[in-house]
Amino acid sequence: MKREYRVTINNDDWVTPEETLLDSVSDHSDLERPIHDVAFKVATSIFGLLAFFIFIVTFKISVVDSATLSRIALQNRSVNFQIPPPRGPMMDRSGILLTKNVPSFDLMVMSKEIREDKDQYTQNISKIAQILDRDPEVFKTEIFNQVNANSVFFAQRDLDKKQLLAINYLAPKGFYVVANTKRTYINGTKFSQILGYIGKVSKDDLAEDDYYLSTDSIGKTGLENYFEKELRGEHGRIFLGENTDDNKIDAVAGNGLVLNIDVDMQIALYDTLFNILRPTNLDKAAAIIQDPRSGEVLAMVSFPSYDNNLFIDGLSSGEFSRLFENKSKPLFNRVISGTYNPGSTIKPFMGMAFLEGGIVTPDTTIRDCKSLTIAGPNGSLGYTFNNWRSETGLFNLRKAIANSCNIYFFIGAGGYGKSIGLGIDKIASFLKSALADTILGIDLPSEEKGLVPTAQWKELERGELWYQGDTYNTAIGQGDLSVTPLWLNSYISAIANGGTIYQPKIVNRVVDSKNNTVEIFKPKIIASLPFSKENINEMRKDMAETVISGTAKLLSDLPVKVGAKTGTAEVVKGKKINSLFVAFAPLDGAELSITVLVEGSASNEGYAIRTVHDFLKWYFNRDKITDILPSESPEVSTSPQP
Repeated sequence: MKREYRVTINNDDWVTPEETLLDSVSDHSDLERPIHDVAFKVATSIFGLLAFFIFIVTFKISVVDSATLSRIALQNRSVNFQIPPPRGPMMDRSGILLTKNVPSFDLMVMSKEIREDKDQYTQNISKIAQILDRDPEVFKTEIFNQVNANSVFFAQRDLDKKQLLAINYLAPKGFYVVANTKRTYINGTKFSQILGYIGKVSKDDLAEDDYYLSTDSIGKTGLENYFEKELRGEHGRIFLGENTDDNKIDAVAGNGLVLNIDVDMQIALYDTLFNILRPTNLDKAAAIIQDPRSGEVLAMVSFPSYDNNLFIDGLSSGEFSRLFENKSKPLFNRVISGTYNPGSTIKPFMGMAFLEGGIVTPDTTIRDCKSLTIAGPNGSLGYTFNNWRSETGLFNLRKAIANSCNIYFFIGAGGYGKSIGLGIDKIASFLKSALADTILGIDLPSEEKGLVPTAQWKELERGELWYQGDTYNTAIGQGDLSVTPLWLNSYISAIANGGTIYQPKIVNRVVDSKNNTVEIFKPKIIASLPFSKENINEMRKDMAETVISGTAKLLSDLPVKVGAKTGTAEVVKGKKINSLFVAFAPLDGAELSITVLVEGSASNEGYAIRTVHDFLKWYFNRDKITDILPSESPEVSTSPQP
């Protein structure tokens, strides 16, 4: 049957053409209106920004951070071990190496692999012990204990070539040969007081700086300690485990140090002083040489010395005892850390102080240099102060310096009779202005400062009054006045250069692995002698007279004019003295200043002046002669022996 369909029109819903025009202005339009262009622009911008952001993030992850993220992924699926970096080299002013890093190989164990395959571990352990020349049972116990305590550890350090080849051939699972470097010192005994040594990090080191790992070494003394952050470098990493293919990040070597030290002068100074001490029973001494024009330290030795190479592989009990329980303190740098009575080497300073204070002129004289007696306190018996030897005649300042007349300096400092002395307060003020009681800032750890006594200091420290005799003792470098050999040489350098006190410097510059300068240390003025140029020049001439006609005539055979001053400081009354000597040369335009101290002689044998004479003779004739007898430097040496 066919169905019929009809379409009807509802006139009420029909929209005429006219109505469409009217509807366009109606508030209730029945027609759709187009979206505004702004909406499309905003949507397009947002989409573009999101696409750009996604592109940047994808590029950063896949390209920029690819290596970093790959390493992180590698760390997550493997055991990684940080490789200690090679320490930066140290070299003298001419570029001669004083240290070197010798390649070494260590046997490392990965505990996880040992635990996963105990059967193979048991089979290999005896073979490995045999290769390492170790007792199998002891070695097995050590490895077992370490496996339970550490994820990665060393079974043996510094494999020799034969052991290295045997381990590689055996290829035991869980055992890996890791390349490393071992710090060694060239001519270590003669440079140890300057370079110092390295040792294993302590718990305090690990707590103070998160750079360090328990397997690291750190500078303990000397430049190794002072410039630790420059020398230590950046760790590398080696990744061990399945499918790692021995991936690693190479360690970055530390920066190097170029020193002001002259290797020839250092060795010559060491050998000279060693040979002076050798026939005696003395083993404690110190010597330093500087360039007066800059404060640069050219050479420095302290006896007894030690071989810093002993610390590389660890000390035996005997070596530990000889170094750390030795009464002579081989690790103690007497140049910068020892404080001593300067004896008569302080007289040039006192002489300039007298001139500056108007107490004397260059022509002021006293008669005879024998002794003087002063009244005691509160009516007690008087005290007699003697010269070190009895001399007659007139003594002006120049002769008093040349012949080291104590009486002249007693009177100039503390007064006598009608003569008014400078007084301890002014003396102390001059000494403090010249930094005698101040750290000079040498680039080595453990520098000490001197002591300048005053009346107030004595009353506070000892509850005692200051007496005239105390001033007398201070004037000749005895009593409570104490300074370091470093300060002595710095003030002598200032006399040589016209009055400037420079900061003593051992390191000239820091360089990178390509020898590019990272940092340079220029000469730095830290003070001036508190005296006029005229008075300093006068003292330079007075010190020259010491060589011409005075107590330093031993130096008169040198090919240049020298300014000098002898000194003797009594340590144990009537039994022991310290012998001191200071000098600069040439007299005009000095290029070096030198201070030598020898401790504990029974009498004045002139050890210090003989050392300076022999060194200067070598120095000013070194193009013609090389006649300094080389010192003996056994591998295990803590002090010079007869």
